[in-house]
Amino acid sequence: MKRFALPVLVSCLLSVAGTVALHGPLVSAQDHPDPTQPTAVPDAGGPPSAEEVARRATVLAHVGDVSITVGEVEDAINQQSPFLRTRYRDPAKRAEFVDNMIRFELLAREAQKRHYDRDPEVVRTVQQNSVQALIRKEFDERITVDTIPQADVDAYYTAHSAEFNRPEMRRASHILVATREEADNLVRQAATADVRGFRDLAREHSLDVETKLRGGDLRYFTRQRQADPANTPSQDAEVDQAIVTATFALTEIGDTSPPVLVAGKWSVIKLTGLRPAETRSVADAGPSIRMRLWRERRQKALDDYVAALRTRLHPEIHEERVDAIHLDALPTGAGLPGFPGEDDARGAPARGPAALRPPTEAHGGGTAGETPAPPR
Repeated sequence: MKRFALPVLVSCLLSVAGTVALHGPLVSAQDHPDPTQPTAVPDAGGPPSAEEVARRATVLAHVGDVSITVGEVEDAINQQSPFLRTRYRDPAKRAEFVDNMIRFELLAREAQKRHYDRDPEVVRTVQQNSVQALIRKEFDERITVDTIPQADVDAYYTAHSAEFNRPEMRRASHILVATREEADNLVRQAATADVRGFRDLAREHSLDVETKLRGGDLRYFTRQRQADPANTPSQDAEVDQAIVTATFALTEIGDTSPPVLVAGKWSVIKLTGLRPAETRSVADAGPSIRMRLWRERRQKALDDYVAALRTRLHPEIHEERVDAIHLDALPTGAGLPGFPGEDDARGAPARGPAALRPPTEAHGGGTAGETPAPPR
C-alpha cells in the first residue's frame, strides 16, 4: 500500500491523537532507547554501522502490508519541536505515539479503499506539496544566501552607492495663497493644527494644484531640492528653493514657518518628517545586498527552469477562451486589494504562483534613523 510522506504523517498524527487506550506498552525503555536523547552514531561523513541500520529497521507494528519501524518513529518524533519532543522521554508516551501511527495507517487504508485519495481537493493538495518539495530541494537548498560570493556583494555596493549614502532629507506640507494677509491668517491656524488639520486647511485654501489634493504634502526632499526616488513618483517637480530653505530652518516635527514668498505668492510650511544623513558601509549593507542578490538569482533560476519545461512539454494555451471564466460576485463589504473590506486569504493554502515564492525575511517598519511623522 502507498505510504504517506513523513511531514503529512506527523501532521495527521497530531489531529487523530485524542485519547488512546493502550493494552500494554508497544515500546519499552529497555528494548529501544529514548529517541529524544543523542544516540551513538558514526562520523557524519561515514555510513551507519550494521547495528544502527538493524536497530532502525526493527519493526514495531504491522498494518496489513505496511510496517512501522523504529527509524520511522524516531524520524517522526524528531521532526517536532524540542518542547514537544520532551514528552517522549516517557516510554508510555512513545507507545502512545506508535499507536497513533497505527491509527493513521488504519484511517489511510480506509480512505484509500473509499477512493478519497482521488478527491480533486486531495489531489490538488498533493500537487501543491509536491511543487513545494521540488522548489525546496532544487532551488532553496541549492541557492542559498550563503552561496552569494562576497565579490558580488562588493560589486553591487559599488554600483549602487547612492542607495547606501543618503543625504539629510526633510518632509513638509505647505499651503500656497495669493496674499501675505491670507498667509498671516493661515499661520495662526496652522501653528496649532495637527497633521490632519493642516491637510484640511491645504485642501480648502491652497492654490498649488499639484499638492492640494494630497493635503499640501511635498514628500521628502534634500537641501539640493532633490526628491527621494524611493518614495516619490518620478514626475514630481523639484521643490522651490525658498520652500527648501524655510523647511530646513525648522527644527521640530510640527513646527510651522512664517509666510514664505514663492514666485509672487505666499506659502505656509509645516515640517512633517526628518531623515538624518545616513552612510552605510559595505559591511553594514552586506546582509541586505546578499538577500537581494539571492532573491534575484533564485527567481532567475526558477524562471529558467520553467522556461525549459515549457520548451520540453509545449503547453497549449487558448487565450481567446479566458473570457469564459466567470467570477462569483464579491460578498457585501469586500473591497479591492489594499482597501478596507478586503478578504484576508493569508491563511489559505498557497495555490499556483504562491507556491513559487521564496521564504520571506522579517522586515522592520520605516527606515533606519528616520523620525516618523506624527499620527494622522
